[in-house]
Amino acid sequence: MKKTIYLAMALVAAMCTFNACDDEAFLTEEPKTVFTKENAFEKSAQIDAALVRAYIKFNLMNTLNNAYAGGGDGASNFLKGDGSDLLGGTRGSGASTSFSNFWNLQTTNGTFNTAWNSLYQLIAYANLVFDGLDIIEGLSSDEAAYLSGQANFFKGWAYLRLGELFGGVPIQERLSEELKFDYERSTRAETYSYAIKCFEEALPGLPDYPKQSGRVAKGVVNHFLAEAYLARAIETDNSGDYTKSIAAADAVISKHPLMTQRFGSRSENGRQPSGIPDNGVARYNPDGNVYWDLFQIGNIAYGANGNTESLMIYEQPTYEKRSVYGGNLNNFGVTIGPAYRDASWAPEYQATEPSGGPWKGKFDSNRFPGAQLGIHLTGSWGMIASMDYADEVVWEGEFADDIRNSQVCLYTPVVMDMNSPRYLQPTTKEMLLDKGYHARVSCKITTWDLWGWNLSHASSMGVPYVNQFGRDWYVARSAETYLLRAEAKLRSGDANGAAADINAVRSRAQASRLYSPGEVTLFTILDERARELVWEEMRWPTLMRMGKGGQDGPGSNPTMKQQLSYHTFSAEILPDLFAGKELPEWTLFPIPFNVINLNSEVELKQNYGWK
Repeated sequence: MKKTIYLAMALVAAMCTFNACDDEAFLTEEPKTVFTKENAFEKSAQIDAALVRAYIKFNLMNTLNNAYAGGGDGASNFLKGDGSDLLGGTRGSGASTSFSNFWNLQTTNGTFNTAWNSLYQLIAYANLVFDGLDIIEGLSSDEAAYLSGQANFFKGWAYLRLGELFGGVPIQERLSEELKFDYERSTRAETYSYAIKCFEEALPGLPDYPKQSGRVAKGVVNHFLAEAYLARAIETDNSGDYTKSIAAADAVISKHPLMTQRFGSRSENGRQPSGIPDNGVARYNPDGNVYWDLFQIGNIAYGANGNTESLMIYEQPTYEKRSVYGGNLNNFGVTIGPAYRDASWAPEYQATEPSGGPWKGKFDSNRFPGAQLGIHLTGSWGMIASMDYADEVVWEGEFADDIRNSQVCLYTPVVMDMNSPRYLQPTTKEMLLDKGYHARVSCKITTWDLWGWNLSHASSMGVPYVNQFGRDWYVARSAETYLLRAEAKLRSGDANGAAADINAVRSRAQASRLYSPGEVTLFTILDERARELVWEEMRWPTLMRMGKGGQDGPGSNPTMKQQLSYHTFSAEILPDLFAGKELPEWTLFPIPFNVINLNSEVELKQNYGWK
């Protein structure tokens, strides 16, 4: 995948190479600089070039985005849950203007339009692959099946997300070469059905495991097929779809068991990955654990140092490979977390503190490289942060005993000012003037030492530790498949099976508190998803698919509404104004205003609750 993806722009440019016109024939021949499907595909490599564009779009939607530094797609933060119970705007912006002020949202909100356009752009890239397969002759049946399998996956995934977020949407089976103003909406169930069709048609042509790191294989297709069947079952009350969802999840779990022991690059018996510097830091970290190992450089791809849990990744180049091939890079160092450096002490602490805040003053650069702009605090510009629900609520009481809650996995920032009487003490939000500046930092985002950083090229935009080359990013892991299967079992009446699946994930996390069948609810599953998958899962699609209806009349999604009533940025920052407030009537996001407006020949009816 490395060379394929890094050469993406060169390959796509090759698709647009045109034949030269000879001077004498200029007036009598049709112009040959007009781009058509026929001259876009002249050899089989150009089909894969079109596919690479789909991979790039898909990958960018599956990471996180910094509007100023790049690194993601404009829809990615929203899809990941910006404004939801898990993630939200960071402190420094008012709750009244955040996305989680649901009462102020309008159909003209650019977030909805960006998500809609990004998903349909992915569909267009996938459909272009099918045009190429129609035009290019001489492909073997296996090669054609592999190419179409990947394209069908992208279409299925995009329509699944569209159905979850917006309900029934227009189905575009193939590219249109003419402008259309007469698109018609399907139902939500029909949209889910089309996604299922695409996933099922993808499976026969794909290998069990990725042929190249970052490519689609059966595991990730079955994972999202399980989600699609689950979503359709909720919408239609068809119990048979729960059975099919469980079967698809079984297919994933049988070939992608959870990692349960320490492994890989920073375990005792691991080895230094090629092209990754150690900067004099010991490779073996005795404070690590199996969950922490899942997110270390060299361990993330399927099969990397024995990783069986990985279903699909967004591969990140090392510095050397990016220098040659180019490629996108996650700029987590300036994207994730509050702007800690701006936080000030609460009044009751100010008299005893020599500096203005816990992350101001005098720093030990050896202990905290980069100080308040360094690896421990991510140097964030304050783009997006985890909410109290993910940082605190799900870990309360007996749920605290869990390796995912350890300081090495979910870091509670400590006081960095060496002159403070509280130096190195873990901070709490009560210590801060603006309580919202407090958030924990995930091991999925950064490291707590300089192992793996290319120090000559890590800085960007005035922040010393931004670019961590070679650190891949998960699209999906089988831990999430367990939780999808748990939900399908619970909804189909198998509470014992649901508890067993949740407890499999919890046991890997060495959690002392396990669930009995009678304790398992949809909120139990959402809590466990927060513990296991924060920053990874697409939280808005998860919450939205928990309900049904909402397209032509009132919908029902009490699970989502309860989560949003108490666990969002607005509810946390201004609880007296927002917490527990009755939410608007809608249960689906709106069809973007400009989409309805441009579809002038057929009315696209707006979802219930939006004007």
